[in-house]
Amino acid sequence: MQFPRLETERLTLRAPEARDLRAYTAFYTDSEAARWKGGALRHDQVWRRLAEDIGHWHLKGFGVWMLVRRDDGQVVGGTGLWHPEGWPRHELTWWLLPHSRGTGLALEASRAIVSFAVNSLGWPSVETHIEASNLPALRLARRLGGEVIGHETFPDGVEREVIRLAPTPAMPWGEGGGREIRAEEAPA
Repeated sequence: MQFPRLETERLTLRAPEARDLRAYTAFYTDSEAARWKGGALRHDQVWRRLAEDIGHWHLKGFGVWMLVRRDDGQVVGGTGLWHPEGWPRHELTWWLLPHSRGTGLALEASRAIVSFAVNSLGWPSVETHIEASNLPALRLARRLGGEVIGHETFPDGVEREVIRLAPTPAMPWGEGGGREIRAEEAPA
């Protein structure tokens, strides 16, 4: 099964693979880094989280992309579209390794993914669900043109802001929003 690859100015976005366990482990075992993702996980739980993200692509046809810096091939995090069983709606989600925060990479990747969701998947908009105390994520959502459309308690018992992200003129597909790489173009 082929999954879409996206390319931005500084990133290649590709579906997760088994080789990404190191990046998942670096993020999800760090209690401060994983604070907004439910806290640190044990190594066996990290493996299951990676397997869940890989499986999401197979079951839903979309998912979290790995953010790979184009200049050096380093994986710096994951950003994508997520809608597991029991979750009320799809959402944009992201995580970055601590050394990559504040670099604009999450914004760059998120713009490309929102554009992909609207232009390739046909979604009218994309939501993100953020705890009110997660100020960095709320700032990113604002920079993405996010609008708070509600507050909701989610199946995990956590109350979050529901923020609608609609593409803006600054995010058209192919003009700052990235581009999809066809399978024949993608490196193996």
